[in-house]
Amino acid sequence: MMPKNLWLQFPEEIMFFIANEVEQLVYDIAAKFELSGEQEMYIFDLADDIFLKKISILDLPNYLDKIPQAKGVDVRLLALDLAYKVFWPLQDYLGGVDRLILRLGGKVPRQKTLQAGSKDDNKLFNGTEQSTVSKMLERYKNFASLRLTANKIVNKAGHIVPPIVANWIEDYVHFLGAGNHNSLKRAQYLSKAANALKVSEKERERLRYFFVSYDENSLVFFHLDQGILMVEEIQEQEKTPVAENASIDISQTLDNFYQNLRSLDNKIVSANIIMSEAENNPNKVRDILWQAMGIGDKDKALGCLRVLITKKSFDQMIKEDSRFKNILKRFIGVKYGQNMERALDENIDQLIVRRIFLEMILSEKLRLSEEDAYSTAFYLTNIIPGSGQVVYLDKRSKAFRWLEIQVVANKFSWVDKI
Repeated sequence: MMPKNLWLQFPEEIMFFIANEVEQLVYDIAAKFELSGEQEMYIFDLADDIFLKKISILDLPNYLDKIPQAKGVDVRLLALDLAYKVFWPLQDYLGGVDRLILRLGGKVPRQKTLQAGSKDDNKLFNGTEQSTVSKMLERYKNFASLRLTANKIVNKAGHIVPPIVANWIEDYVHFLGAGNHNSLKRAQYLSKAANALKVSEKERERLRYFFVSYDENSLVFFHLDQGILMVEEIQEQEKTPVAENASIDISQTLDNFYQNLRSLDNKIVSANIIMSEAENNPNKVRDILWQAMGIGDKDKALGCLRVLITKKSFDQMIKEDSRFKNILKRFIGVKYGQNMERALDENIDQLIVRRIFLEMILSEKLRLSEEDAYSTAFYLTNIIPGSGQVVYLDKRSKAFRWLEIQVVANKFSWVDKI
Protein backbone atom coordinates (compact mmCIF):
# COMPACT_ATOMS: atom_id res chain seq x y z
CA MET A 1 0.00 0.00 0.00
CA MET A 2 0.88 3.62 -0.50
CA PRO A 3 3.34 5.17 1.98
CA LYS A 4 1.80 7.36 4.67
CA ASN A 5 3.40 10.59 3.47
CA LEU A 6 1.42 10.43 0.20
CA TRP A 7 -1.89 10.12 2.05
CA LEU A 8 -1.51 13.71 3.23
CA GLN A 9 -2.39 15.11 -0.20
CA PHE A 10 -5.93 13.67 0.05
CA PRO A 11 -8.94 15.19 1.84
CA GLU A 12 -9.31 13.77 5.34
CA GLU A 13 -12.19 11.39 4.62
CA ILE A 14 -10.41 10.06 1.48
CA MET A 15 -7.19 9.57 3.45
CA PHE A 16 -9.11 7.72 6.16
CA PHE A 17 -10.79 5.34 3.67
CA ILE A 18 -7.53 4.52 1.86
CA ALA A 19 -5.59 4.03 5.10
CA ASN A 20 -8.17 1.97 6.97
CA GLU A 21 -10.46 0.19 4.51
CA VAL A 22 -8.81 -0.48 1.16
CA GLU A 23 -6.26 -3.04 2.28
CA GLN A 24 -8.87 -5.41 3.74
CA LEU A 25 -11.18 -4.89 0.75
CA VAL A 26 -8.42 -5.91 -1.69
CA TYR A 27 -7.51 -8.94 0.44
CA ASP A 28 -11.15 -10.07 0.40
CA ILE A 29 -11.45 -9.61 -3.36
CA ALA A 30 -8.15 -11.46 -3.95
CA ALA A 31 -9.41 -14.38 -1.84
CA LYS A 32 -12.74 -14.43 -3.71
CA PHE A 33 -11.01 -14.65 -7.11
CA GLU A 34 -8.25 -16.96 -5.78
CA LEU A 35 -5.52 -14.58 -6.87
CA SER A 36 -1.85 -15.28 -6.23
CA GLY A 37 0.36 -13.09 -4.09
CA GLU A 38 1.89 -11.55 -7.21
CA GLN A 39 -1.54 -10.76 -8.65
CA GLU A 40 -2.66 -9.28 -5.33
CA MET A 41 0.41 -7.03 -5.25
CA TYR A 42 -0.32 -5.90 -8.82
CA ILE A 43 -3.83 -4.79 -7.74
CA PHE A 44 -2.46 -2.89 -4.74
CA ASP A 45 -0.03 -0.99 -6.99
CA LEU A 46 -2.73 -0.36 -9.60
CA ALA A 47 -5.13 0.97 -6.95
CA ASP A 48 -2.44 3.33 -5.63
CA ASP A 49 -1.88 4.74 -9.13
CA ILE A 50 -5.63 5.29 -9.56
CA PHE A 51 -5.88 7.02 -6.15
CA LEU A 52 -3.02 9.30 -7.18
CA LYS A 53 -4.73 9.84 -10.55
CA LYS A 54 -1.73 8.58 -12.48
CA ILE A 55 -4.17 6.21 -14.18
CA SER A 56 -7.77 7.01 -15.12
CA ILE A 57 -10.39 4.89 -13.38
CA LEU A 58 -11.87 4.16 -16.80
CA ASP A 59 -8.62 2.39 -17.79
CA LEU A 60 -8.94 -0.13 -14.93
CA PRO A 61 -10.04 -3.07 -17.19
CA ASN A 62 -7.17 -2.42 -19.63
CA TYR A 63 -4.61 -2.61 -16.82
CA LEU A 64 -6.25 -5.69 -15.31
CA ASP A 65 -5.80 -7.40 -18.68
CA LYS A 66 -2.05 -7.14 -17.97
CA ILE A 67 -2.24 -8.78 -14.52
CA PRO A 68 0.43 -11.53 -14.13
CA GLN A 69 -0.83 -15.00 -15.10
CA ALA A 70 -4.07 -13.42 -16.34
CA LYS A 71 -5.32 -16.72 -17.76
CA GLY A 72 -8.20 -18.01 -15.66
CA VAL A 73 -9.05 -14.59 -14.20
CA ASP A 74 -12.41 -13.12 -15.23
CA VAL A 75 -11.16 -9.58 -15.71
CA ARG A 76 -14.63 -8.07 -16.18
CA LEU A 77 -15.98 -9.48 -12.93
CA LEU A 78 -12.77 -8.60 -11.09
CA ALA A 79 -12.94 -5.01 -12.39
CA LEU A 80 -16.62 -4.76 -11.42
CA ASP A 81 -15.93 -6.00 -7.89
CA LEU A 82 -13.10 -3.50 -7.49
CA ALA A 83 -15.29 -0.72 -8.89
CA TYR A 84 -18.12 -1.43 -6.45
CA LYS A 85 -16.10 -2.04 -3.28
CA VAL A 86 -12.86 -0.04 -3.63
CA PHE A 87 -13.52 2.84 -6.03
CA TRP A 88 -17.25 3.63 -5.81
CA PRO A 89 -16.91 5.15 -2.30
CA LEU A 90 -14.42 7.59 -3.89
CA GLN A 91 -16.70 8.57 -6.79
CA ASP A 92 -16.79 12.24 -5.78
CA TYR A 93 -12.99 12.36 -5.70
CA LEU A 94 -12.13 10.14 -8.68
CA GLY A 95 -15.12 10.76 -10.97
CA GLY A 96 -15.99 8.28 -13.70
CA VAL A 97 -16.59 5.27 -11.45
CA ASP A 98 -20.30 5.35 -12.41
CA ARG A 99 -19.39 5.20 -16.11
CA LEU A 100 -16.97 2.34 -15.48
CA ILE A 101 -19.67 0.33 -13.70
CA LEU A 102 -22.11 0.87 -16.57
CA ARG A 103 -19.46 -0.14 -19.15
CA LEU A 104 -18.88 -3.36 -17.20
CA GLY A 105 -22.60 -4.16 -17.23
CA GLY A 106 -23.34 -3.29 -13.63
CA LYS A 107 -25.90 -1.06 -11.94
CA VAL A 108 -24.75 2.19 -10.37
CA PRO A 109 -25.48 2.02 -6.62
CA ARG A 110 -26.49 4.87 -4.36
CA GLN A 111 -23.71 7.27 -3.52
CA LYS A 112 -21.83 6.34 -0.36
CA THR A 113 -20.81 9.22 1.88
CA LEU A 114 -17.39 8.81 3.46
CA GLN A 115 -16.72 9.66 7.08
CA ALA A 116 -15.78 13.28 7.61
CA GLY A 117 -15.63 15.78 10.45
CA SER A 118 -18.94 17.01 11.79
CA LYS A 119 -17.93 20.66 12.13
CA ASP A 120 -16.06 22.66 9.55
CA ASP A 121 -14.54 24.89 12.19
CA ASN A 122 -12.93 21.98 14.04
CA LYS A 123 -9.25 21.45 13.34
CA LEU A 124 -7.11 18.32 12.96
CA PHE A 125 -5.00 16.88 15.74
CA ASN A 126 -1.48 16.25 14.50
CA GLY A 127 0.84 17.19 17.36
CA THR A 128 0.99 16.77 21.14
CA GLU A 129 -1.44 17.84 23.85
CA GLN A 130 -2.38 17.31 27.48
CA SER A 131 -6.15 16.94 27.62
CA THR A 132 -9.05 14.55 28.22
CA VAL A 133 -10.68 12.16 25.78
CA SER A 134 -13.96 14.09 25.84
CA LYS A 135 -12.27 17.41 25.09
CA MET A 136 -10.19 15.89 22.27
CA LEU A 137 -13.31 14.42 20.67
CA GLU A 138 -14.98 17.81 20.85
CA ARG A 139 -11.99 19.85 19.71
CA TYR A 140 -10.58 17.79 16.81
CA LYS A 141 -12.71 16.45 14.00
CA ASN A 142 -10.20 13.69 13.17
CA PHE A 143 -9.68 12.44 16.73
CA ALA A 144 -12.37 9.75 16.56
CA SER A 145 -10.75 8.32 13.40
CA LEU A 146 -7.19 8.13 14.76
CA ARG A 147 -5.71 4.65 15.19
CA LEU A 148 -5.35 3.70 18.85
CA THR A 149 -3.63 0.36 18.16
CA ALA A 150 -1.87 -1.15 15.17
CA ASN A 151 -4.10 -4.03 14.09
CA LYS A 152 -7.78 -4.20 13.18
CA ILE A 153 -10.44 -5.29 15.68
CA VAL A 154 -13.79 -7.08 15.47
CA ASN A 155 -16.96 -5.12 16.23
CA LYS A 156 -20.14 -6.37 17.93
CA ALA A 157 -21.55 -7.49 14.57
CA GLY A 158 -18.49 -9.67 13.95
CA HIS A 159 -17.05 -7.44 11.22
CA ILE A 160 -13.38 -6.52 10.98
CA VAL A 161 -13.03 -2.76 11.49
CA PRO A 162 -10.11 -0.33 11.79
CA PRO A 163 -8.68 0.08 15.35
CA ILE A 164 -9.68 3.73 15.60
CA VAL A 165 -10.78 5.64 18.69
CA ALA A 166 -14.49 5.46 17.78
CA ASN A 167 -14.43 1.69 17.30
CA TRP A 168 -12.50 1.05 20.54
CA ILE A 169 -15.00 3.18 22.50
CA GLU A 170 -17.89 1.28 20.90
CA ASP A 171 -16.27 -2.04 21.86
CA TYR A 172 -15.64 -0.82 25.41
CA VAL A 173 -19.23 0.36 25.90
CA HIS A 174 -20.64 -2.80 24.30
CA PHE A 175 -18.61 -4.99 26.69
CA LEU A 176 -19.24 -3.05 29.93
CA GLY A 177 -22.48 -1.21 29.21
CA ALA A 178 -23.12 2.54 29.06
CA GLY A 179 -22.06 4.98 31.78
CA ASN A 180 -18.85 5.47 33.72
CA HIS A 181 -16.87 2.48 34.93
CA ASN A 182 -14.57 2.03 37.92
CA SER A 183 -11.05 0.59 37.87
CA LEU A 184 -12.34 -2.94 38.47
CA LYS A 185 -14.63 -2.76 35.44
CA ARG A 186 -11.79 -1.41 33.29
CA ALA A 187 -9.55 -4.24 34.46
CA GLN A 188 -12.25 -6.76 33.51
CA TYR A 189 -12.46 -5.29 30.01
CA LEU A 190 -8.68 -5.25 29.48
CA SER A 191 -8.27 -8.81 30.77
CA LYS A 192 -11.33 -10.48 29.23
CA ALA A 193 -12.55 -8.60 26.14
CA ALA A 194 -11.57 -10.40 22.94
CA ASN A 195 -10.14 -7.33 21.22
CA ALA A 196 -8.16 -6.23 24.29
CA LEU A 197 -6.62 -9.70 24.63
CA LYS A 198 -5.19 -9.51 21.10
CA VAL A 199 -3.10 -6.37 21.58
CA SER A 200 0.46 -6.14 22.92
CA GLU A 201 1.15 -5.28 26.55
CA LYS A 202 2.27 -1.81 25.53
CA GLU A 203 -0.96 -1.21 23.60
CA ARG A 204 -3.05 -2.56 26.48
CA GLU A 205 -1.43 -0.04 28.82
CA ARG A 206 -2.22 2.70 26.31
CA LEU A 207 -5.86 1.58 26.28
CA ARG A 208 -5.95 1.68 30.08
CA TYR A 209 -4.81 5.32 30.17
CA PHE A 210 -7.29 6.14 27.41
CA PHE A 211 -10.29 4.63 29.20
CA VAL A 212 -9.32 6.12 32.56
CA SER A 213 -9.52 9.53 30.88
CA TYR A 214 -12.74 8.52 29.09
CA ASP A 215 -14.45 7.48 32.36
CA GLU A 216 -12.98 9.95 34.83
CA ASN A 217 -12.33 12.92 32.55
CA SER A 218 -8.72 12.95 33.76
CA LEU A 219 -5.83 14.59 31.95
CA VAL A 220 -3.52 12.41 29.87
CA PHE A 221 -0.79 13.13 27.34
CA PHE A 222 -1.64 12.57 23.64
CA HIS A 223 0.77 12.49 20.72
CA LEU A 224 1.02 10.80 17.33
CA ASP A 225 3.76 8.31 16.48
CA GLN A 226 3.80 6.99 12.89
CA GLY A 227 0.03 7.37 12.60
CA ILE A 228 -0.78 5.75 15.97
CA LEU A 229 -2.30 7.77 18.83
CA MET A 230 -0.07 7.48 21.90
CA VAL A 231 -1.71 7.96 25.32
CA GLU A 232 0.44 8.36 28.44
CA GLU A 233 0.07 9.37 32.07
CA ILE A 234 0.85 13.03 32.80
CA GLN A 235 3.05 12.21 35.79
CA GLU A 236 5.11 9.95 33.57
CA GLN A 237 5.96 13.01 31.46
CA GLU A 238 6.86 15.15 34.46
CA LYS A 239 9.51 12.84 35.85
CA THR A 240 13.11 13.84 35.22
CA PRO A 241 14.50 11.41 32.64
CA VAL A 242 18.04 11.59 34.00
CA ALA A 243 16.98 10.77 37.53
CA GLU A 244 14.70 8.01 36.26
CA ASN A 245 17.44 6.40 34.19
CA ALA A 246 20.03 6.79 36.89
CA SER A 247 18.02 4.49 39.13
CA ILE A 248 17.87 1.71 36.58
CA ASP A 249 20.49 -0.96 36.92
CA ILE A 250 21.55 -2.07 33.45
CA SER A 251 22.34 -5.52 34.82
CA GLN A 252 18.60 -6.03 35.43
CA THR A 253 17.90 -5.29 31.77
CA LEU A 254 20.50 -7.87 30.76
CA ASP A 255 19.17 -10.43 33.24
CA ASN A 256 15.65 -10.09 31.83
CA PHE A 257 16.97 -10.29 28.29
CA TYR A 258 18.94 -13.50 28.85
CA GLN A 259 16.10 -15.02 30.84
CA ASN A 260 13.90 -14.54 27.78
CA LEU A 261 16.58 -16.16 25.63
CA ARG A 262 16.75 -19.20 27.90
CA SER A 263 12.97 -19.65 27.86
CA LEU A 264 12.78 -19.61 24.05
CA ASP A 265 14.22 -23.13 23.71
CA ASN A 266 11.44 -24.49 25.90
CA LYS A 267 8.59 -22.59 24.20
CA ILE A 268 9.45 -22.90 20.50
CA VAL A 269 8.09 -25.97 18.71
CA SER A 270 10.98 -28.40 18.21
CA ALA A 271 12.75 -28.92 14.90
CA ASN A 272 11.78 -32.63 14.91
CA ILE A 273 8.07 -31.79 15.01
CA ILE A 274 8.41 -29.13 12.32
CA MET A 275 10.42 -31.36 9.98
CA SER A 276 8.07 -34.30 10.54
CA GLU A 277 5.11 -32.14 9.55
CA ALA A 278 7.11 -30.90 6.55
CA GLU A 279 7.95 -34.48 5.48
CA ASN A 280 11.65 -33.60 5.92
CA ASN A 281 11.42 -31.10 3.08
CA PRO A 282 12.83 -27.67 4.10
CA ASN A 283 10.78 -25.97 1.36
CA LYS A 284 7.53 -27.21 2.95
CA VAL A 285 8.53 -25.48 6.18
CA ARG A 286 7.59 -22.24 4.39
CA ASP A 287 3.99 -23.47 4.07
CA ILE A 288 3.86 -24.36 7.77
CA LEU A 289 5.26 -20.94 8.67
CA TRP A 290 2.64 -19.19 6.49
CA GLN A 291 -0.18 -21.19 8.10
CA ALA A 292 1.17 -20.58 11.63
CA MET A 293 1.33 -16.84 10.97
CA GLY A 294 -2.24 -16.87 9.67
CA ILE A 295 -3.67 -18.43 12.85
CA GLY A 296 -1.32 -16.60 15.23
CA ASP A 297 0.55 -19.70 16.43
CA LYS A 298 3.66 -17.89 17.65
CA ASP A 299 5.56 -20.90 18.99
CA LYS A 300 5.17 -22.89 15.76
CA ALA A 301 6.05 -19.86 13.63
CA LEU A 302 9.24 -19.31 15.65
CA GLY A 303 10.03 -23.01 15.36
CA CYS A 304 9.75 -22.72 11.58
CA LEU A 305 12.04 -19.69 11.51
CA ARG A 306 14.61 -21.56 13.59
CA VAL A 307 14.52 -24.54 11.21
CA LEU A 308 14.82 -22.32 8.12
CA ILE A 309 17.83 -20.51 9.60
CA THR A 310 19.46 -23.76 10.76
CA LYS A 311 18.99 -25.29 7.30
CA LYS A 312 20.32 -22.06 5.74
CA SER A 313 17.06 -21.66 3.82
CA PHE A 314 15.87 -18.42 5.45
CA ASP A 315 17.44 -15.94 3.00
CA GLN A 316 16.43 -18.11 0.06
CA MET A 317 12.80 -18.12 1.22
CA ILE A 318 12.69 -14.30 1.31
CA LYS A 319 14.11 -14.12 -2.22
CA GLU A 320 12.02 -16.87 -3.83
CA ASP A 321 8.70 -17.22 -2.03
CA SER A 322 6.29 -14.65 -3.47
CA ARG A 323 4.03 -14.75 -0.38
CA PHE A 324 6.74 -13.60 2.01
CA LYS A 325 8.37 -11.34 -0.56
CA ASN A 326 5.09 -9.52 -1.20
CA ILE A 327 4.18 -8.90 2.44
CA LEU A 328 7.74 -7.70 3.03
CA LYS A 329 7.45 -5.30 0.08
CA ARG A 330 4.21 -3.88 1.45
CA PHE A 331 5.78 -3.45 4.88
CA ILE A 332 8.73 -1.61 3.31
CA GLY A 333 6.39 0.51 1.17
CA VAL A 334 4.40 1.72 4.16
CA LYS A 335 7.39 2.31 6.43
CA TYR A 336 10.01 3.65 4.02
CA GLY A 337 8.10 4.74 0.91
CA GLN A 338 6.64 2.93 -2.08
CA ASN A 339 9.74 3.51 -4.20
CA MET A 340 11.81 1.47 -1.69
CA GLU A 341 9.85 -1.71 -2.43
CA ARG A 342 12.13 -2.22 -5.42
CA ALA A 343 15.16 -2.36 -3.14
CA LEU A 344 14.47 -6.05 -2.50
CA ASP A 345 15.17 -6.80 -6.16
CA GLU A 346 18.47 -4.92 -6.11
CA ASN A 347 21.86 -5.64 -4.58
CA ILE A 348 21.03 -4.99 -0.93
CA ASP A 349 22.88 -5.95 2.26
CA GLN A 350 21.32 -9.31 3.18
CA LEU A 351 21.54 -8.53 6.88
CA ILE A 352 19.38 -5.44 6.32
CA VAL A 353 16.79 -7.67 4.61
CA ARG A 354 16.84 -10.05 7.59
CA ARG A 355 16.54 -7.12 9.99
CA ILE A 356 13.44 -5.68 8.20
CA PHE A 357 11.88 -9.13 7.73
CA LEU A 358 12.27 -10.08 11.39
CA GLU A 359 10.79 -6.76 12.53
CA MET A 360 7.80 -7.36 10.26
CA ILE A 361 7.26 -10.99 11.33
CA LEU A 362 7.93 -10.63 15.06
CA SER A 363 6.43 -7.21 15.76
CA GLU A 364 3.65 -6.84 13.17
CA LYS A 365 2.53 -10.36 12.22
CA LEU A 366 3.12 -12.25 15.49
CA ARG A 367 2.64 -9.12 17.63
CA LEU A 368 5.33 -9.97 20.17
CA SER A 369 6.01 -7.40 22.87
CA GLU A 370 9.03 -5.19 22.23
CA GLU A 371 11.11 -7.06 24.81
CA ASP A 372 10.18 -10.47 23.37
CA ALA A 373 10.75 -9.29 19.78
CA TYR A 374 14.28 -8.08 20.56
CA SER A 375 15.30 -11.21 22.47
CA THR A 376 13.79 -13.47 19.78
CA ALA A 377 15.56 -11.58 16.98
CA PHE A 378 18.84 -11.88 18.92
CA TYR A 379 18.23 -15.61 19.43
CA LEU A 380 17.43 -16.30 15.77
CA THR A 381 20.30 -14.30 14.31
CA ASN A 382 22.81 -16.04 16.59
CA ILE A 383 21.84 -19.59 15.61
CA ILE A 384 24.59 -19.43 12.99
CA PRO A 385 27.68 -17.77 14.56
CA GLY A 386 29.01 -14.73 12.75
CA SER A 387 25.85 -14.16 10.67
CA GLY A 388 25.45 -10.60 12.01
CA GLN A 389 23.25 -8.91 14.60
CA VAL A 390 20.03 -6.93 14.19
CA VAL A 391 19.45 -5.63 17.75
CA TYR A 392 21.68 -3.72 20.16
CA LEU A 393 21.66 -2.45 23.74
CA ASP A 394 21.07 1.29 23.88
CA LYS A 395 23.07 2.24 26.97
CA ARG A 396 21.40 5.63 27.25
CA SER A 397 17.87 4.25 27.60
CA LYS A 398 19.16 0.95 29.05
CA ALA A 399 16.92 -1.00 26.68
CA PHE A 400 17.38 -3.13 23.59
CA ARG A 401 16.50 -1.65 20.20
CA TRP A 402 16.44 -2.68 16.55
CA LEU A 403 19.71 -1.78 14.87
CA GLU A 404 18.58 1.26 12.92
CA ILE A 405 18.64 1.62 9.15
CA GLN A 406 18.19 4.67 6.98
CA VAL A 407 17.38 5.50 3.36
CA VAL A 408 20.02 7.52 1.52
CA ALA A 409 19.67 8.18 -2.22
CA ASN A 410 16.99 5.46 -2.47
CA LYS A 411 19.31 2.90 -0.85
CA PHE A 412 19.18 1.26 2.56
CA SER A 413 22.18 1.62 4.87
CA TRP A 414 22.93 1.16 8.55
CA VAL A 415 22.74 4.01 11.03
CA ASP A 416 25.83 3.81 13.22
CA LYS A 417 24.49 4.51 16.70
CA ILE A 418 26.63 2.21 18.81
